[in-house]
Amino acid sequence: MGMTNPVMDQMPPQYRALSDRYSQEQITFLHEVIEGDEPYLTEVFLRAAAEEVVLYIGQKTVGDLRALRGMILIRAWARLQASQSWRPRATDRRDMTRRDVTETDRQIPYSYFFAVDETHLTHTRFDGDTSCEMRRAAFLMADAVTVLPYDPQRDRVLVIEQFRFGPYARGDARPWMLEPIAGRIDAGETAENTARREAVEEAGIALSALHKIAEYYPSSGGITEYVLSYIGIADLPDDVTGVGGLESEHEDIASYLISFDRLMQMCDAGQLDVGPLYMSALWLARHRDRLRAEAGL
Repeated sequence: MGMTNPVMDQMPPQYRALSDRYSQEQITFLHEVIEGDEPYLTEVFLRAAAEEVVLYIGQKTVGDLRALRGMILIRAWARLQASQSWRPRATDRRDMTRRDVTETDRQIPYSYFFAVDETHLTHTRFDGDTSCEMRRAAFLMADAVTVLPYDPQRDRVLVIEQFRFGPYARGDARPWMLEPIAGRIDAGETAENTARREAVEEAGIALSALHKIAEYYPSSGGITEYVLSYIGIADLPDDVTGVGGLESEHEDIASYLISFDRLMQMCDAGQLDVGPLYMSALWLARHRDRLRAEAGL
């Protein structure tokens, strides 16, 4: 008869299930950091969270990490989505996967709003050989959504403007960016729900139909952020604009109405500031007639 383990026996079953990969010390640490009553704290989610959390053992205390729990959960949710969903892929590409990568060391030397993943690895080359060992770093970020509200009746969109620290840190003289509505996908949340929530929080508007533009990595060389972009059908009367945003997130967001023709002029003139706004404008140009026809116009 096998001996029982009192510590593990007291763990919730979804934690005990991780013993096929993680030690008792690692599972106990994970439980103390992640413990909560959220319904999405399933075994499969905890496996995604453990990939980050166990790297902090000996580096950060449980108290340190409980203060960062929200961001750890959001990053784990992004990691879980990445493992379960697949982008459309052309069939004539080389089919390399994660199995073609070998990690030799992995650390997270920085963790706060973002985290930094520093990994030593090798990977299969296109000629079939193995690369030399390389050292790579990336920002670990949440998945995100952008949505450009479009009123087919009035043939105009709503865009927002806000201060962005990224351009400021780069040294940009004008770090206020013109953008579609955007926000991170919270743990347990769908991309569509994020789009609707952010439209209310940032611009005070409700969206009806959502039309998916694409999902993509905006800068795959150095950040893990994965973006799902939408056009959202909305009622955009003249008085819908103003200044909004969540005080708790230090948001100060101005909104503007722009006609479709003016949007195209700004696109051609290079005045849209950020990639998702250019992508949304160009997608709208390709599909505008269909959206207006669906609205009976």
